[in-house]
Amino acid sequence: MSYPIVQIKTSDNLWFHALHLHAPNSKIVFLNIHGTASNFYEEYFIEVLTGKLAQQGVSMLSTNNRGTGVYDAWQGNGAAVEIFSDCLIDINSWIEFALEQGYERIILSGHSLGTEKVIYYMTYGKYTDKVSALVLLAPATSPGSEPILVKDYEEKLESARVLIQEGKGKVFLDRNAYGGIMPKSAESYVDFSDLNPKFDDALPFHKKHLPSFGKIKIPILAVIGDQEEYTVIPIKEALALMRKENPDTKIIQISNCDHDFQKNEEKLSEILIEFLKENNLCSR
Repeated sequence: MSYPIVQIKTSDNLWFHALHLHAPNSKIVFLNIHGTASNFYEEYFIEVLTGKLAQQGVSMLSTNNRGTGVYDAWQGNGAAVEIFSDCLIDINSWIEFALEQGYERIILSGHSLGTEKVIYYMTYGKYTDKVSALVLLAPATSPGSEPILVKDYEEKLESARVLIQEGKGKVFLDRNAYGGIMPKSAESYVDFSDLNPKFDDALPFHKKHLPSFGKIKIPILAVIGDQEEYTVIPIKEALALMRKENPDTKIIQISNCDHDFQKNEEKLSEILIEFLKENNLCSR
């Protein structure tokens, strides 16, 4: 068996790894972009999806990117310091890898923050014409959640802006600044705030308008649970907004399901495979 861990080098000289399991004779690949501070292997649903997809002749490419983990001292990347728009570089690199492997159809998937990245990619990415379908697993809104989760948000944001003006954008803020989840550099904190208009081209649920999402013309599947979700507005409202902005999107909510589809991996697989068959994206 070929070694399933692969590596790429991005155009700005960062090295990232991925799980690449090639289904025999497959020309279709499911390329997944993970969520905040995660990685290519952490969510168990990836393991389950990999096996189920292989049975349908679909390969798996579960990838790392510059938002992997909190901070990688070796390369100076991680969720604590990432800049959102740099996701274009990472996704471009992974699609290039997929094309070099001979894949002809790419199913671009994102989980959590990854959903924002893949939608943003469909507006500004280099290889959007190579993407046959989009899969949004637990769609989320990042910038809109901060004012809700963080006490004294405006003061913390102003402190970050001052550090940037002083040439100290790499300085880390207090861990509690980012919802108590992890530390953030000043420049990353500001970048992930409502001050960044690039998030308007992702999934700004809290703004009640999804212009970039509405312009996507390829098949889209969105799957979300009913617990621990990050839509900022109520989940039902977020899903109604998605249906309004892009009526052709297939949207499914799983009951008694959390953000990572724990204990619902089989159900998620069934939903995904049904969607792929409906759009002729299985080779078996």
